[in-house]
Amino acid sequence: MMNMKKLAYMLCIVLALGFTACGDDEDKVPSVKPTSTGTMTDNDGNEYHWVRIGNLDWMAENMIGGKPFYEYTYLYLGYYQYPTVQFAMDEERDAYWENYGNVYTYEQALENCPDGWRLPTDDDWKNLESALGMSDKELDKLGWRKGAGLLMTQTVEQGTGLHMLFGGQMGLGTTGNIYNISNEGVTPMGIGEYGMYWSATVDKNYELQCVYCRRIMPYLNEVERTSSTTQNRWLSVRYVRDAK
Repeated sequence: MMNMKKLAYMLCIVLALGFTACGDDEDKVPSVKPTSTGTMTDNDGNEYHWVRIGNLDWMAENMIGGKPFYEYTYLYLGYYQYPTVQFAMDEERDAYWENYGNVYTYEQALENCPDGWRLPTDDDWKNLESALGMSDKELDKLGWRKGAGLLMTQTVEQGTGLHMLFGGQMGLGTTGNIYNISNEGVTPMGIGEYGMYWSATVDKNYELQCVYCRRIMPYLNEVERTSSTTQNRWLSVRYVRDAK
């Protein structure tokens, strides 16, 4: 008969292997493919691909319609004029446009919505995150939440086809040292380091208008749910619609 010490040792090994397996399951990135794909056209005639994930169709490319961000010459803050977002060289601006598309204020994101589509609500984003494997206990949290991040960046060949990009953000202000203000205007920040996307849902916990946004980073299987001021800030946009 096996002695008690040896039995206890073997039981510890089994439990340890069990916990390791559970951890591996939690960290495993699921395989998700779109159930349908197609193309759509914005109000300016630009064509985009879309993918169906769960019960929603998502644009698979960043929006470029509407007035380009670099054509806005001035914004007004109180009694002061500030130059709008600018790049040091036109070549850098053109490279940004080619790689990441246009960026929009919150109001512009709402105004440029193509017919039949909408700026995703906070619940639309949660719907997507759930379809990509994020657990229910993570969905309603603020800050970085485990899951869905890597799947949001995949091409069709890799999986989801959402192909969300890391275009950073642009804006006027100094909150959190996000922006560098110079005499030439505002230097775009975070390009290639993260992607920042609007939602349509206002966060009513603040006196100033703030809305929920999503941030993703390369190689990180997490998605940040954060509340951002809408004042003088440009973010990337993906529109969504209910699956037909």
